Amino acid sequence: MNSVAEASGYPTSDIGVYIQPLHQGSSCHCEFLLPYDNENPREAAKIKQLYTAASKELLKQGAFYSRPYGIWASMAFNRDAQTTNTLRKLKGIFDPNNVMNPGKLCF
Repeated sequence: MNSVAEASGYPTSDIGVYIQPLHQGSSCHCEFLLPYDNENPREAAKIKQLYTAASKELLKQGAFYSRPYGIWASMAFNRDAQTTNTLRKLKGIFDPNNVMNPGKLCF
């Protein structure tokens, strides 16, 4: 995260980091907080670019997105066609009329 932030000109000292160990310490949940002025369109656009670049870089380094929504959905589901197909089948079984969160998963 720091290297992508530095390349984007975002001050790394402003990044908040939250780490929570999971599964008896075998893995962890990690979040990065990027404060910015949402009222400033230029700053918001810069953060969106940073968010996208960091998400791609972290995925490349092995990050697992446990809740793949938004831009993470296509990143996560495009990496694993078998999981995507399985999710489609399960969605068809449990929600044949597609009323629960239509368009929220990978399809």
